[in-house]
Amino acid sequence: MDYIQNYDLITGAGGKTGRTLIKALSKVESVCAFVHREEHVSVLKPLGAEKVIVGDMNDESAIGSAMQGVRSVYHICPNMNPDEVGIGMLVIAAARESGVEHFVYHSVLHPQTEKMNHHWQKLRVEEMIFESGLSFTILQPAPYMQNLLAGWKSIVEDGVLHVPYSVNSQFSFVDLEDVAEAAKIVLTQPNHLNATYELVGTLPMSHVDLAEIFSHVLNRHVRAEKEEIRDWRLRAPEKHRDYSERSSEGTQLKRALRMSEYAIENLVKMFEYYDKWGLTGNLNVLRWLLKREPISLEMFIRKESA
Repeated sequence: MDYIQNYDLITGAGGKTGRTLIKALSKVESVCAFVHREEHVSVLKPLGAEKVIVGDMNDESAIGSAMQGVRSVYHICPNMNPDEVGIGMLVIAAARESGVEHFVYHSVLHPQTEKMNHHWQKLRVEEMIFESGLSFTILQPAPYMQNLLAGWKSIVEDGVLHVPYSVNSQFSFVDLEDVAEAAKIVLTQPNHLNATYELVGTLPMSHVDLAEIFSHVLNRHVRAEKEEIRDWRLRAPEKHRDYSERSSEGTQLKRALRMSEYAIENLVKMFEYYDKWGLTGNLNVLRWLLKREPISLEMFIRKESA
């Protein structure tokens, strides 16, 4: 196989995190993307990926082949994957075998929260990275502002921001574009080895506060309402159907949302945690990395509404 030498490999590159990172990183580095589906090839190459490898992250041989000639790895595991720890073990082992110089792991804010299983699994992967002997950086982003776009239609048309947990719980958010910029910085600039960075873009706020921001920016009244988990469960099977997602580049991506029982149960545990404790962090690390103020929710909403 013909390998690019000294490129940055992004695993799980077909999702919104991988696509955004490719756009940022490809401006300064040679990027190879590892994806699960063939349809991603035509989407990621125009974004700047020099090479796109289609394979399964559970396939040791495929991961090993993708590591050839790699200088650094940015590992993104598919969201809510029950095999996150096993995949992490394979990717870390392949990185060690290939002599990767820098291993960056896309984790999550507060992976120490055992009550949220998908957070806890990421902590187990972090532990394996510590014990691997690899030079590493771990990024722990807060919930993306982009996640709010799932309820955009209800917010804009009905003036209602629905969440399946207390609207008074406190949260911090981060713009995915700031996460990608921070990832580019740690991958391309010195002095970020063997570090763990929380990536937080806002002060803590409730969804009542968030609704007020939407009201101000959109110039219409928006209120926050709690959706009971039992009602959310009734809607969850709808997510099994296929749908077309329009990316920020205007490309139509056909996706099958196979929301497994594992994913549903882990989301319910997450909602129950959020209901009691929310999820908050501090802006200082991201502010220091970016050398500027992170993108605010007001700026994000104005950008999306435009």
